[in-house]
Amino acid sequence: MDQPHQRATRDSRRSYGALMENHSFNLVDEAWVPAVKGGRPMPVSLLDALVRAHEIDGLATASPLETVAVLRQVLLPVYLEACGVPDGEDDWERRWQAGQPEDGVVERYLAGLRGRFDLFGDRPFGQVAGLRTAKDEDKPVSLLVAATATGNNVPLFTPRTEANPPPLTPAEAARAMLAAQCWDTAGIKSGAADDPQMKAGKTTGNPTGPCGALGVVVPIGRNLFETLLLNSPIVRQPPSDDAPHWRRPAMTGAWKNRGALGLLDLLTWQSRRIRLIPERNADGETVVRRVVLAAGDRLQLIPRDVEPHTAWRAVDKPRAGHASTVPVRHPSGRHAWRGLTPLLATVADPDTTFSSSILLTQLGDVDVADLPLQVLTVGVAYGNQSAVVEDVIADAIPLPLAALTAGDVRAVIEMVVEQAEGLRRAGNRLDDDLRRANGGDPVPWDKGLRLGDALIHDLNRVVRRLLAGLQREPDRYEEAERTWRTVAYEVALKAAEPAMAAVSPTAFLGREDGKQKKTYRASLAEVWYQASVRKILGVEPRPHLTTERKTYA
Repeated sequence: MDQPHQRATRDSRRSYGALMENHSFNLVDEAWVPAVKGGRPMPVSLLDALVRAHEIDGLATASPLETVAVLRQVLLPVYLEACGVPDGEDDWERRWQAGQPEDGVVERYLAGLRGRFDLFGDRPFGQVAGLRTAKDEDKPVSLLVAATATGNNVPLFTPRTEANPPPLTPAEAARAMLAAQCWDTAGIKSGAADDPQMKAGKTTGNPTGPCGALGVVVPIGRNLFETLLLNSPIVRQPPSDDAPHWRRPAMTGAWKNRGALGLLDLLTWQSRRIRLIPERNADGETVVRRVVLAAGDRLQLIPRDVEPHTAWRAVDKPRAGHASTVPVRHPSGRHAWRGLTPLLATVADPDTTFSSSILLTQLGDVDVADLPLQVLTVGVAYGNQSAVVEDVIADAIPLPLAALTAGDVRAVIEMVVEQAEGLRRAGNRLDDDLRRANGGDPVPWDKGLRLGDALIHDLNRVVRRLLAGLQREPDRYEEAERTWRTVAYEVALKAAEPAMAAVSPTAFLGREDGKQKKTYRASLAEVWYQASVRKILGVEPRPHLTTERKTYA
């Protein structure tokens, strides 16, 4: 006799088939991949994105979460399955020199699996056919979009409410679904009717999508093919049972707590069970307004030797049964260059707690000539037990290839990052001292914009120009270092001028702090700050910029 959840599955598939009639959107042929071609953003099909990857500038980054999801969950695994995972440096370099996929390989692969890429087919791509909850509930499609309101996740600036979800085109719905598989919030999820682990219509203990635990680092090339290859890790012995989700048995609402079978399984990890519900709008076009979203597979452990898109930090005292390394996540409100130290840790060093990503590490072992490498960093800051999205962190910076191997260029960059942080702390202390001298209290570290934090923003342009300069001419690292010290010194002194001009006359007489038994004076604060700046940068007072700034910065 059929179990209740088996009967529910069979009945839901009957109704699902009727709903899907006259709806089709095949990702192989339809334009949905957010690309940039000839400097102009335009969507392209999956087939065009891969076959003509060398003619496409890259992926559009208007929505960085979706950009990473499309690359990681579809483009990269299709390329790796069709062309094979590089099995060594020679294989990788051969592909790099070819500059495009082999003729016909991607076409034959997609032709053989074309039915698996229909968003609304009998086996809908990335979804569970006939997925339903015990009460046949569905939710607004905004549940898939981190920047829209749904439930407790209400962004500060949004014109929409959960009762007014945006109608998504099939292309938009596909990208949003992929992003949800990567970044969805944690917490309670609806239980699928055929999920034996469901309790009271819910599943609890769901983690975020797998990318939510990472500080994602994506190397970017001059065109989409270079980007695909730069994101292709060398795997010398791929597991025989590793495969993307579209080549495995059709999913049901039941989920597992398991480890990744390999790279392809990890890239296409189905952390949620999803069903998009299509309908016709007033113009007769297919749109998606409603969705069924339930719990998906839970990743037991992020595999350090497989996960390609994050740097790692060693845990000082790992607990029994826990990993000894954890992914390095991107903090909110910080430019990507401030987190370069772990990204540059491509050479094993017992004195550092960081190690770079697999992809950046292998770039130190292959020949990519004079590639102007860009690095895209993307992450999500969650709040309230990871059940809401507080911030989406995204940045892109130039990264000199010479910095990925031990040497002078790396040393200069690491020095710049360290000194910039030192200047930030000195600026924040000056801000605190001036506020005390004025009779007030320092601004809490997580409230408002302090002088040192504003200084970092002023230095952002300087550091980016330095990185771009070292990318073009790494041999001029000594000149770059001298110029940095000169320019950073002038910027640091200039940043303090408005704060000093704003203090009251009494601040120069000083105010005694009874608790600390210390007198705070504006004049002393200024002297201390200038001395700190000189010590951090190793410079003497200079009334004017030298010509070094003109020749390099």
